[in-house]
Amino acid sequence: MSAAPIGVQESGQLDIVLRNNGTGPVDVWLEVENTFVDSDGVAHHNSGLLIPSDSGDPWDTEFVSHEKPIHLLPGNNSVGVWIGYYLPGEYPVKVKVVENSRTLDEDTYLVEILPPEIPRDLYLKLEYEMERRNTSDIYRIYGYLINKGLGSEKNVSTNFTVINEKTGDLVFTSSEIYGVGEYDKTPLWTWSDYPYAVVEIAYGEPSGESYMPVQNAVVGKSGDRFRINVTSTWQNRSVSAELLVPPGGKGGDAYDKAV
Repeated sequence: MSAAPIGVQESGQLDIVLRNNGTGPVDVWLEVENTFVDSDGVAHHNSGLLIPSDSGDPWDTEFVSHEKPIHLLPGNNSVGVWIGYYLPGEYPVKVKVVENSRTLDEDTYLVEILPPEIPRDLYLKLEYEMERRNTSDIYRIYGYLINKGLGSEKNVSTNFTVINEKTGDLVFTSSEIYGVGEYDKTPLWTWSDYPYAVVEIAYGEPSGESYMPVQNAVVGKSGDRFRINVTSTWQNRSVSAELLVPPGGKGGDAYDKAV
């Protein structure tokens, strides 16, 4: 038996060679333990799919089944068993070869499950579009969480805050969890046709728009300037980016490196 090391929550395959030393074919069954282990450490008995080496389609129901015997020809016969584990570690996979309720052979293989690689650096990019109306300026803010390297992280806690530069008051805050993959650019907004945040600077009466489904929405008045801060944290690392609205002499985007 052999299996290449795999990561957590990834699918892998345990390759098994069964040798029939007889002169004619024989039907046997495989009983496999510990092929899948969930987040609570519970092993799912015989849940691995059997895939004989002569299967052209791994998901062909004619081949994939614990309900049917494996037809062993004289000599070596190959079969694969899907494996997967929710947590890192070493897992003993026990395999029995059974014929008519009689155990012909059994063995155990230790499968190594690698811990996930943590992204070394993530980056935040903020940018905006401005729409000028009769009574107000509307700033639509877009943000991205960028991983330029290896590793993935499913729990990147991202905080959005808005501070009034004139008064120093915190006027809005929210938080969301994002996931990033290898060489990934994850948008911070939830709805594809809507921005991450909206800031309205009203020069007369506010528009009264709710801007839903955008949750991060702030309405100010003429003379207000807001400092937009986004901070993401993961595995004791953090990255932040800031944007002034209205920009006040700075460019229309902010792009900061992890620290």
